[in-house]
Amino acid sequence: MKLGVQLYGVLAEEKGDVLDALQRLAKLGYGAVEPCVALEPVPLSERVAWPAPWLLAHFDEIEALGLEIRSCHVFAADPAAHVGVLKQLAARGVRHFVGKLPQKKDAVSLQEAAFRMMRLADALEDTGAKVLIHNEAADIETKIGGKTAYEAFLDLCMGKVFAQVDTGWVWAAGEDPEALLWRNRDRVRSVHYKDFLETASGEREQTFPGGGAAGCAACVQFARFLGVPQIVDQDRFPKGDREADLAEALRRINGLNSQRARTVSFLNVLDVETGEVRVLRRYEGLIEAPNWLKKSDAILYNADGRIFRHDLRTGEDTVIDTGICTNCNNDHVVSADEAFLAVSHSEGGFSSRVYTVPIGGGAAKLVTPGSPSYLHGWSPDGAEMAYCAFRTVEGKLEVDVYAIPAEGGEEKRLTQGGFNDGPEYSPDGEYIWFNSTRSGLMQIWRMRRDGSEPTQMTKNERNNWFAHISPDGKRVAYISYRKGDLEPREHLPNMQVELWLMNADGTDQHRVLSLFGGQGTVNVNSWAGDSRRLAFVSYALQHN
Repeated sequence: MKLGVQLYGVLAEEKGDVLDALQRLAKLGYGAVEPCVALEPVPLSERVAWPAPWLLAHFDEIEALGLEIRSCHVFAADPAAHVGVLKQLAARGVRHFVGKLPQKKDAVSLQEAAFRMMRLADALEDTGAKVLIHNEAADIETKIGGKTAYEAFLDLCMGKVFAQVDTGWVWAAGEDPEALLWRNRDRVRSVHYKDFLETASGEREQTFPGGGAAGCAACVQFARFLGVPQIVDQDRFPKGDREADLAEALRRINGLNSQRARTVSFLNVLDVETGEVRVLRRYEGLIEAPNWLKKSDAILYNADGRIFRHDLRTGEDTVIDTGICTNCNNDHVVSADEAFLAVSHSEGGFSSRVYTVPIGGGAAKLVTPGSPSYLHGWSPDGAEMAYCAFRTVEGKLEVDVYAIPAEGGEEKRLTQGGFNDGPEYSPDGEYIWFNSTRSGLMQIWRMRRDGSEPTQMTKNERNNWFAHISPDGKRVAYISYRKGDLEPREHLPNMQVELWLMNADGTDQHRVLSLFGGQGTVNVNSWAGDSRRLAFVSYALQHN
């Protein structure tokens, strides 16, 4: 996940060169920075509050470090008086200009501030940039007409000014951050993460995001639901080592981004000709990765480490006996004759091996001794399987497509370069489709069964995963993430995604459906035998 970091606390005690400090942030893994920009003189050092001309002069250098600047906190009594320089920043890609509420939080002061911010929003309208308001604890503690002053102010702005919610300050003010986010979901455009512990004396002590009482996990889920930028706002360093603490904050938020909190799942069928979706069933909890059985009118899926069979005629779900494989992930396929099921089973930690079992259940047989191995394809002739494997090659961990005889044996590496995943055989057995980052973003590729003639099939500005070929071999469905929502090699759950379709020759690439999904939606081939219907899983979040 491409996470940002607010620079106020990071640079407050910086003694060296600012660009050197930013380079260290990029090396830690941050993908964006949110600076404070002074539009007029302020009582802060230029390291903390960058003069706007300095930022414009160094924009290219900052981007060359691999850091985006999508938002800026702007310091000025009336930012609308500086709209010219803000338009220059907007032309460089800044999408959010962030201000604060006035110190006085009475009704008159808020109304005056709302007029100023709406005037700025109107002046920037043709740039596409938005005006946001960041909250402090006092903005939440103060109540105006029964609402927090923060929300009362947003009401006064009539939908022209949006919210950048600092979840830590919301909690510190005695409110539930998750509840505030959800009741303002139509106007939240950015989320800041702070977190606090309560000491034995009742004091607040800032800690790492996710390590305290502010409910960061639920807030992360909300941010992913809306697809808004997530920004670490670590201005106190618990261990006293700024870079180590920033690395720990990043690690914790990335960990929360990979979790699924309070998920509701829907098993659906899409008619790719009409775009109509039929919801088969709602599940409390997580289900993933439907396989459509053509011969028995059923759909398989994984949940809680097991494989289940959903009967399309009766609507009943039954578990399949997979022997020792009781920790199956969302990478499973069915043989062409539908006599066997192959699963990817984890023995704990970062591990996964491929096993086969009879489709009706029974003892599991190991296919891939090497781990981790994540299965995606079984050749139409039943002779071999293709999978994504993490292997150490010449001392370096590589992620590639491998093939192995279906009865087990020696594995063969088919790809090199980039992160390669999702291999699936074409119905004629001539090709393996897969996805790879070798061209930068994650894109759909195709190669010969032996790994020769790799050909890039998609070249758009999105991250595309898991190509699934229809049984008649004519069309390919895949899932697509927006560029910038995550790193190219990530396919995270609970995000705004799209299902796309193209012809098998790569022509007519187009979106067929937008949904809340991602990891688990279509990890494996889920076409019906008629090559018209496609099973998929969508998700919803339960919240306070």
